[in-house]
Amino acid sequence: MSAHRRPLLLLLVLLGALAAACGGGSDEGSSGAAKTPGGAGTVITINNFEFAPEMLQAKVGDTITVENKDSASHSVTASDKSFDTGTFAAGTKTFTVTKAGRFEFVCTVHPFMKAAVIQVA
Repeated sequence: MSAHRRPLLLLLVLLGALAAACGGGSDEGSSGAAKTPGGAGTVITINNFEFAPEMLQAKVGDTITVENKDSASHSVTASDKSFDTGTFAAGTKTFTVTKAGRFEFVCTVHPFMKAAVIQVA
């Protein structure tokens, strides 16, 4: 291989590695919204007094499962009261949002815990 081709080959290898690292296969957009397909895989996890993800995208009619991994009781309550899991200890609860829009929610026990569900029609 000639000396002037080695830098080009090195550049191509580095660009390929960079592209692979940046294209990591994540479904998260730049807004931080988790773009899940909805259905059985749509989960909000409560852990260390935080909701994850902080913004969830789902389709109208999807059932969303809330998993409380904390030892403390929590709730997932929409600001407009369109859904409410009620207060529950460790375990799971489910809810369905029936209309399109953005729905802020909070833990009524710990109001500093906030997140949102974005429903797309």
